[in-house]
Amino acid sequence: MSKPGCLLRVIKEECALPPYSSRSRDAARTAIFLLILAVATPVFAQSPPASPDRPWHTSDERHLTTYGSGIRQPVFPIDREKAYSLAELIDLAESHNPETRVAWENARAQGAALGIARSELYPILSAVALSGVDRSEVPLGTRFYRHTDPDAQVSLDLNYTIFDFGARRGRIAAESARLLAANSGFNDVHRKLIFEVQETYYRLLNASAQDTAARASLASAEAVQQAAEERLRNGLATLPDVLEARSATAQSQYDLQAVLGAEETARGDLATTLGARAATIIHIER
Repeated sequence: MSKPGCLLRVIKEECALPPYSSRSRDAARTAIFLLILAVATPVFAQSPPASPDRPWHTSDERHLTTYGSGIRQPVFPIDREKAYSLAELIDLAESHNPETRVAWENARAQGAALGIARSELYPILSAVALSGVDRSEVPLGTRFYRHTDPDAQVSLDLNYTIFDFGARRGRIAAESARLLAANSGFNDVHRKLIFEVQETYYRLLNASAQDTAARASLASAEAVQQAAEERLRNGLATLPDVLEARSATAQSQYDLQAVLGAEETARGDLATTLGARAATIIHIER
């Protein structure tokens, strides 16, 4: 039965190759490298999850989570005692929604790019000032005397492109078109934001009205159920009548909970559109 590969035999000095041949040295280096890699692999390997009931997170992810928890959230000026109108909500959204800030910064950056393109129409003037000292030894008789000569130079460089066959004008026109597109995109962000505020406002208004109607329907169903149970106790109604009244009450309770859920969803959507947290309490005018 043959021994293991030649690489292991080189380490044990049992390889049949000549001891000082280049092939033997290359094989020994390769074997040592593989041995070091095999030993160092567990050091760089990832550790398994600590428990089966929690997801696994890297150290970088935990560091980002810790860093994000220390950042203070901006205070949103929402008065919980005030009922906001649609115009006031639109003003809050345009002032605090991050999408308007992003679109505005993009438009400003494009305006700066247009300014850079227009700067090519102006000459470039550069000034350079240089100063130095030159020291030399001047022989005089049997001695050397140090001689120092200060030197200063000032230069002005004026550079201006006279003819470029419309290249600068073409770049300026392109940047102007991009600025127009950025401004139109900025206006479009406001248009979409206004539409979202209106949509969530009227959806919340509808859910609030349905809440009032659902509570009135539940009160009516409970009154009918109570009357049916009173008639049953007095022998003026049957059990199916009471069961039907209880079913109507249960249906009214279910409808009320569904309406409350829709109202909370609409309120959270409105707060998110404004740029606030979804749990922010916002009252609207009815």
